[in-house]
Amino acid sequence: MTANPSASGTARQAADSGVLEKGARIGLAARGLVYVLIGLLAGQVAFGGGGGQTTDQQGALQKIVEQPFGKVLLWLVAVGFLAYGAWRLGEAAFGRREEPDEKKRTVKRIESLCSGLFYLFFCVAALRVATGSGGSGKKQKDMTARLLDASGGKTVLIVIGLVIIGVSAALAWRGWKTDFEKQLDKSSMSGRTYDVVRRLGQVGYIARGAVFGLVGVLVVKAALDHDPNKAGGLDVALRSVAAAPYGKFLLLAAAAGLICFGLYSFAESRYRRL
Repeated sequence: MTANPSASGTARQAADSGVLEKGARIGLAARGLVYVLIGLLAGQVAFGGGGGQTTDQQGALQKIVEQPFGKVLLWLVAVGFLAYGAWRLGEAAFGRREEPDEKKRTVKRIESLCSGLFYLFFCVAALRVATGSGGSGKKQKDMTARLLDASGGKTVLIVIGLVIIGVSAALAWRGWKTDFEKQLDKSSMSGRTYDVVRRLGQVGYIARGAVFGLVGVLVVKAALDHDPNKAGGLDVALRSVAAAPYGKFLLLAAAAGLICFGLYSFAESRYRRL
């Protein structure tokens, strides 16, 4: 039985609507703000500061809400994440039409699905912080501990860690090969602007891949050692970098790379083809 072409066309038109496109651009800018703040918080840790502030998405969102009119800005960030996530899910549903190869299109649709769900999670996280009900690192450790104690939990956690490592490798490869260029509207940029945006994206994607790769390694190690304290997100990964030999310099490099990704995201919100 074939799908109703009228309904399909209406859904596709909704996915391509100008309102959703504007929201998606706000979402990309919101992503940029979050990564710039994560980079700045990581830089503070490298210099021995940062206090009890976490150097991850949660810490960045908390930093936003602490500013004047921070709650209003955080609600705008949440709306942007919601719109961007919905737009990515629209890509997953209706296909990546810029990719002519059917197999590659299928892979990219899966990528769009994962990205859409990820940014919907980000939206919920922003709303929780805005309403004062944000989660904590302790809850994450408790969840990891329960998973490790469950039957087959160790295997599940190892698989999660390996998936994170695989995604991080793909991010770093995208940066190295500058594959992200395909998504940019080069005709609307000057040659100099394009060179700057390209370099920001290249450094940013590689740094993001390296940091998330470390997150995956820590998750696998936590499973192998049966120690939930060793698992964690960006905060644990960045602080483990700081504790390594020459950690201050490595953490500063990671912080600079994450800021580059944030700046690239701002540029992408302006120049991405949607």
